Amino acid sequence: MTTPVLYIFAISHYCEKARWALDYLNIEYRLQHISPITHVKFVRGLGVADTSLPVLTAGSLTLQGSSRIIDWAEAQSRPGKSSQGKRSLEVDTIADVSSARTIEQRLDDVAGVHVRRYFYADALLNQPQKVRPIFCENLTWREQIMLRLAWGRICKYMIRGLDLGVEQGRESRLIIETELDWLDGLLADGRAFLLGEHFSRADIAAASLLSPLVLPPQHPTYHNLQLPPGVAADVAGWQERRSIRWVGDIYRNYRIFPN
Repeated sequence: MTTPVLYIFAISHYCEKARWALDYLNIEYRLQHISPITHVKFVRGLGVADTSLPVLTAGSLTLQGSSRIIDWAEAQSRPGKSSQGKRSLEVDTIADVSSARTIEQRLDDVAGVHVRRYFYADALLNQPQKVRPIFCENLTWREQIMLRLAWGRICKYMIRGLDLGVEQGRESRLIIETELDWLDGLLADGRAFLLGEHFSRADIAAASLLSPLVLPPQHPTYHNLQLPPGVAADVAGWQERRSIRWVGDIYRNYRIFPN
């Protein structure tokens, strides 16, 4: 089979979720950064349901969405598969499997969505030029020029498409705090992982989707990410939360890159 290709936006925490799983399981793949100028036509050309990233192609197989990509990666890493991955993201019991899916779904549908809206509601409305460099990461020079020329139009498209505004940012901030309270509660007993005794996909989901609030140095692209002032002030106030400290620990100990 040809080497799988993972198509991502450098800034996307959902893309980081899929990328982290592939890296951790030591699955060979090729990374392809996509420009927000060209991604709509390109992704539609792959025949998937919508235009969101990440998307992974592996031979005739095309998978869209971080959770489906992790499902595939877990299957590839099981004994008897060619990748012969030595690590696992599986949890210990059938009950934990169900709990892991429930936790991951909540993180995808709530925390991930509102971290994104909260960040962009500040960044794109107040400091759009400071967001642009990370979108340019690993693009060709031609794509970078096109992105710069179209940046104003891209910002307007994202503001409309992500329902951004001052009130929306405030709403998302409150929802994020509720989700941090929930995670603080899960971690209150001092556990190292969200479920069981081993690092799992639930931990990847939580850490990756909250990573814009932590900017861990182990993150592969956030060295280029500048927090807008409002977000930076809130993040500074959240640093002592159990969940935020846990995200930093998980990145430090488990953000493993391919051999």
